[in-house]
Amino acid sequence: MHTTTMKQQLILSLLNLGSQLGLDAVSLSLLAKQNNISKAAIFHHFQSREALVSELFSYCNTLAYKQKGTISLDGSASEVLNRAMAHWHHMYEDEVMRSFYRIIESEALTHKEAASIKRTLDEMLIGQSSILLESLSNSGRLDIEDLDLAIQSFSSVVQRFLYRILLDDDPDIEWEEERFINRFCSLYSIQ
Repeated sequence: MHTTTMKQQLILSLLNLGSQLGLDAVSLSLLAKQNNISKAAIFHHFQSREALVSELFSYCNTLAYKQKGTISLDGSASEVLNRAMAHWHHMYEDEVMRSFYRIIESEALTHKEAASIKRTLDEMLIGQSSILLESLSNSGRLDIEDLDLAIQSFSSVVQRFLYRILLDDDPDIEWEEERFINRFCSLYSIQ
């Protein structure tokens, strides 16, 4: 995607305002005012409001894929799972990405592209959880009989923690995450 400075500025302004107010609440007039340009100037860069929103999703989706990383499987089960949590936290640290994820979560019911991206992100988390837990089970670090149940329960709790991070910077969440990982590892410890 080729973006001019003003085009990128409009996308980032929509991202910022959309994460605060919701995409539907951000009018082109408000966006123009925020960027000290006329509403007509927006149409110089985008054919329509829908094209601008679509470009926002495309731009941020590209940024999200650049954040991909690997999670080391070395160490104890709790070390691996804590490292995974740190990896997922890292994805929410950047303010641009945090705003993008907020928009995806809040707009998934009303915007087709947001729903598609949310499904992809949820599936990626489930896939990563699956690889982690299967590896920990196969290597004898955890004793998981029903892998599907363990993956679903683990990824669901992690998704809830990540959602809470998006909504507010809950200072107690790291303690809760560590406690969850310790209990999860105890539940599936080798007897």
